[in-house]
Amino acid sequence: MSVKTSGIFTAQLVNADSPLVITSSMGVRMVSIFNGTAVIGTYLGGQSLLGLAPTAIDVDEGETATVVSGDDASVIDNLRITIPAGCTLKVIAVV
Repeated sequence: MSVKTSGIFTAQLVNADSPLVITSSMGVRMVSIFNGTAVIGTYLGGQSLLGLAPTAIDVDEGETATVVSGDDASVIDNLRITIPAGCTLKVIAVV
């Protein structure tokens, strides 16, 4: 019997000058974003759907957002997490 293992990435992102962009080459299957500050952070997908362009979604104070790939064989691609001045986002990803 084989056992599947996953790596776990954790980071506390504070006032980042540039966004964290998760690409398929990183192999991320799940990412959770928690905002512990009063300043709003955002996440933005890179895929259009039915002709609609993606728009950023706010992560408000005390809120958690989780993005999960479809199954064990798929990974998240082109997810942009933005951390403005005064914001702290706690990120956990399963790789």
